[in-house]
Amino acid sequence: MKYEHHPEIIVNINHWNMEIIDSGYVFLDHDNWRSTSVCSPYSRLYLISRGQGYLDISNERMLLLPGHAYLVPAGLTFDYGCEDHLEKLFFHLRLVKPDGYDLAHGLSFVSKCPLEKNFLSDMLARFRGTLWEDVLLLDQDIRSITLRLLRQYDVLHKSPTSYSSLVKEAMQYIHSHLSAGLTTRKIADALFVSDITLTRRFQRETGRTIHQYLEDMVFQAACKRLAVSEQSLREISEELGFCDPFYFSRRFRQHFGEPPSQYRKRLKSY
Repeated sequence: MKYEHHPEIIVNINHWNMEIIDSGYVFLDHDNWRSTSVCSPYSRLYLISRGQGYLDISNERMLLLPGHAYLVPAGLTFDYGCEDHLEKLFFHLRLVKPDGYDLAHGLSFVSKCPLEKNFLSDMLARFRGTLWEDVLLLDQDIRSITLRLLRQYDVLHKSPTSYSSLVKEAMQYIHSHLSAGLTTRKIADALFVSDITLTRRFQRETGRTIHQYLEDMVFQAACKRLAVSEQSLREISEELGFCDPFYFSRRFRQHFGEPPSQYRKRLKSY
């Protein structure tokens, strides 16, 4: 008998997650689909059925054409609009790696590809369906088209980072107890190691301090709440361990260059 075992690939599969933040099929016109300087904490998957729109990125215009799919990576700043009308199926999604970061965040351009005949109509039928089969097939469709679009970047040719058990446990603890008030000492005590050992190991393996990682995860969670929930700033600040909403707003502005209220307003789009 020949037996091959690859536990690391299974670990990455089990801890990989595609989160669908929002979705819909929309008919848009010149008046209700136009905005500038949009930068989302999630990626946008657009599948165009009719009409025509555009994305302006770094003074270059990309047309959104029927029969094509587009992936706008998380963290990319762009303007959008349409001259007449646009119909599309859209998904706002996060491609969450085991370390909590988004695989697509920071990619520098919008990828596009043509859709096979009936692909979009089949997706729409499943999107409107009511059966478990529709759910599973739609999930498969979204992953399939997203993979095709991601292949246009070099991100898929990089190996997933492997961390020691201690660093993995620290990351898991941070996500389970996510709070701006969490300290390295509290994490180290919970893992029964010294804070010096944890600090050195974490920075050596990740290239970040625990404080940097914690701050990234806290503000990533804040962005997600601002984008998809109706929670007040006070509720978000309390959930994420800030002393008050004013301090939360000040820290958010330092991090992103604008107050959370303005950030939320810019994200209310399809």
